[in-house]
Amino acid sequence: MKIGNKIIIMGGSCSGKSTMAENLSKKFDLPVVYLDLYDPYAVPQGKERDTRKEKINQIIQQTVAKDAWIIEGIYEWYAFDERLDNADTLILLLAPAYKRIWCYLKTCITKTKRHGRQGFSAKNFRWNHIWYMLRKHDAPYDLIDKAIKNHPQLQIVKLKSYTEANEFLKSVKLKD
Repeated sequence: MKIGNKIIIMGGSCSGKSTMAENLSKKFDLPVVYLDLYDPYAVPQGKERDTRKEKINQIIQQTVAKDAWIIEGIYEWYAFDERLDNADTLILLLAPAYKRIWCYLKTCITKTKRHGRQGFSAKNFRWNHIWYMLRKHDAPYDLIDKAIKNHPQLQIVKLKSYTEANEFLKSVKLKD
């Protein structure tokens, strides 16, 4: 399969968005923006949260002006339409909840460093995160569906398992 070089990666929590971005970046030498690094809700309400929101919107605007990039994450309050207007490929990672929960638990237990964040560990394991992943829509799939309808220029790649994602990484090429 051939994809464009302006790529957005979306999916539920622990679906492999950061890992996919990292692997595509290495394979094609594309810069990556990990939206989790700027999560405004990771800090208390106030000036730092507002600063994070301003910073990521500025980074997105600078990124989408370039010829090639990857933006990983959903965060609809971060220049969502601007990202979609400028992208040519949308990769959706749709691994089932039970697999993503297993990944979360394994990451917490082994303290594996994640690409887009500092990493999980047993000390920051949260039951409410498990509950969040068990919900029917832990990613705003209605928003994603609307985005797909409103952006017909996007090539959509749906990967329904970690196995499909790995096979995709092995065979994918960039369009000329």
